[in-house]
Amino acid sequence: MNKFKGELLLLITAIIWGTSFITQKLGMNYIEPFTFGATRFLLGSMCLLLVIWFFDNAKRKRQARTGETNVSTMKRKDLLVGGILCGVALFFGASFQQIGIVETTAGKAGFITALYILLVPIFGLFMHRRVDILTWIGVGVAVIGFYLLCVKEGFVVQQGDVIVLVGTIFWALQI
Repeated sequence: MNKFKGELLLLITAIIWGTSFITQKLGMNYIEPFTFGATRFLLGSMCLLLVIWFFDNAKRKRQARTGETNVSTMKRKDLLVGGILCGVALFFGASFQQIGIVETTAGKAGFITALYILLVPIFGLFMHRRVDILTWIGVGVAVIGFYLLCVKEGFVVQQGDVIVLVGTIFWALQI
């Protein structure tokens, strides 16, 4: 049952993620990219604050009941620096994606953004992580897909596709 539940949650996540590109594209008919991004992240922050409050409350109750103490192995400075770096990468990834989606289709933007899945292990090479052969096959297939989807006659790629691709690099760096 847990396997089915996990797969169902992954399916729901994929549906929400995939359809969000349509919403982003339609949103550009009414507001500018940075306004859309600011509204999107403001709403997300409010929801996240509720989740943090809920889990923090549950943690305090559990600690009061069991008598355990709050032991953190992470230094506050490390969390702050990591949070800022991830936030900057998230800002640039979302901004480039939103600006690029104005000049490309939602489907192409979704495909190009999903290339971050392949960029993460490639960036891992710089951290001395081993990349297996199946990942390289996936990279090859994705590059062929990108070519077939985005490269036009005369080996030209639309400006919106390039902008979304730059955003994809920041999404991968954020991960």
